[in-house]
Amino acid sequence: TLQVEATDKAGNTITQMLEFTIDTTLSIPTIELDSKDDTGTQGDELTHRTQPKFILQHIDVDAVSVMVSVEHGGVTSTFDAIKGASGWSFTPTAPWGDGGYTLTVTVEDKAGNVSHSAPLTVTVDTQTAINSIALVNDTGIPDDNLTNAVRPHFRVTVPDDVNAVRLSIDGGKTWVDAKRTSAGVWDYSWLTDVTEGAHTLTVEATDVAGNTVKETM
Repeated sequence: TLQVEATDKAGNTITQMLEFTIDTTLSIPTIELDSKDDTGTQGDELTHRTQPKFILQHIDVDAVSVMVSVEHGGVTSTFDAIKGASGWSFTPTAPWGDGGYTLTVTVEDKAGNVSHSAPLTVTVDTQTAINSIALVNDTGIPDDNLTNAVRPHFRVTVPDDVNAVRLSIDGGKTWVDAKRTSAGVWDYSWLTDVTEGAHTLTVEATDVAGNTVKETM
């Protein structure tokens, strides 16, 4: 509280009071990818969502501006964060393409203090593929998918970021897991005899971002 007293030449005196506050502190905000949109392993900052939600925390109640800067491909754009019933968040207004995005939160309070979060880099990955499916013990003409082996051996070639490959010969009712034998190569040999006749093999591959693709042979 500031008290000011003024006196003129005639001896008249007046006093006034001024209440003021010194505020030099502001919490450091944080930003994280919503766990529901972290579609890979939790905490790996990989997602196949094109409009992922981000959770902002440690935003002081006297904040007057909460902005999120997004850098992608050398271009930085700034957006207003949204305050809802459960707190502050940010969701892109337009779909993101594949690639890396670095987000930073900037908060300003009523006193003009400014605070920045540590940058968060997330990767959007919406695609995966099955490059090839091969019957290893093809005993007929090469690549005719004919074999006299009742326990067929299959080899699946996929991108390096695939972390699960499974196979089915009954239309997806039951599945078996292939084993990664080298970078991008997965193998499986049937453990029980397969009946004579034509069969349709279904292969499903899933990458670290949670993308899944299926192909048949």
